[in-house]
Amino acid sequence: MSAIAEMLASRTRKPSRVVVGMISGTSADSIDAAVCRVHGSGLPSADRPGARVDLLHYAESPYPAETRARILGLKDWRVRDVAEMGVLVAEAFADAFRAAVDRAGLSPGDVDLIGSHGQTVYHHSSVPGAIGATLQVGDGDVLAERTGALVIADFRMRDIAAGGEGAPISPFADIILYAPREPESAPERRAVLNLGGIANVTVLDPDPSKVFGFDTGPANSLLDRLARRVTGGALACDRDGALARAGRVDEALVARLLAEDEYLARRPPKSTGFEMYGDAFVERAGALLGRFDADLMATLTEYTARTVADAFARFVPPVVEVIGAGGGVRNPALFGRIAELLAPARLLLGDDRGVPGDAREAMAFAVLAHEALFGHPTSLPSVTGARRAAVLGKFCPPGA
Repeated sequence: MSAIAEMLASRTRKPSRVVVGMISGTSADSIDAAVCRVHGSGLPSADRPGARVDLLHYAESPYPAETRARILGLKDWRVRDVAEMGVLVAEAFADAFRAAVDRAGLSPGDVDLIGSHGQTVYHHSSVPGAIGATLQVGDGDVLAERTGALVIADFRMRDIAAGGEGAPISPFADIILYAPREPESAPERRAVLNLGGIANVTVLDPDPSKVFGFDTGPANSLLDRLARRVTGGALACDRDGALARAGRVDEALVARLLAEDEYLARRPPKSTGFEMYGDAFVERAGALLGRFDADLMATLTEYTARTVADAFARFVPPVVEVIGAGGGVRNPALFGRIAELLAPARLLLGDDRGVPGDAREAMAFAVLAHEALFGHPTSLPSVTGARRAAVLGKFCPPGA
């Protein structure tokens, strides 16, 4: 048996494994790291409990200022920038890994595996007629060399190669993360709503083939970009929804943006990104309103909330409970408005179901990496539209 094969076998023989899931969202405001202990493996079923995840520690680490500035300047990238950012983002992830593990009271040698999503800089599905492709920078080999850990990275491309959207890919992990410890405590039907840069929904079901999900549209992507513009870069987001609450919604503009948004009417499977809901969208909305101010923030907040409600009305069967996750749950102007629009379904925080909302995406990549270690397919064709389920992620053996 080769050294690499023995290393993988030794990890799967353990009763539990320490896995660090890592991701940076489209706002690039931080690198999120969830230090997890995962017991067992596989999806829960009637005759086996499946994997169970305990969160040991969650940490957010800012990018170095220059690295973040280059990420936010994406529209000016050249081939050299793509190559260099693969290294710089991986270096930043390595620093964030060490900080998170240290705060968890562990050493890097205690970690069995890193699941790294990296930083998305392109996703095909936003661009009509584009070749199926996606790119997350933050090279797994660099991260493995810097940390000495086994790294599984680049999760989305295999699903695209199999004919899928490549997003959302967290629903498999959601089945595990939100599996009730006491089955009788689960409502009849639940959904998970993640408010990252882009909003996505997972409709849970005990039968994995019946789980489905899709990107509903924007969440924080428009609001973060406008906050930077309105405050001259002083704020990276509309903290506590203060700007939106200080402004007045232009209902005519909201109606126009909704009517002209072709993505909203597309049937799932579907996914999107900041190619559609990014700087160009904010510029157009501001030009239509005639200014970039608190009124535009209030208007785009209302528009964003309405896109979520529209997606539920069009494509999601009635649910009893919606579990909120992602940075958008910290914006009461956005989260509160979504709660109003989704009633009578209850909108809860992920913390109420044992998964801190801020940590959910990082925990999801810990799960996806962990299951890849066992060779379990983690894409769900019912979600992405792929021809078949596939094991997601590329293996990068540990450095010396």
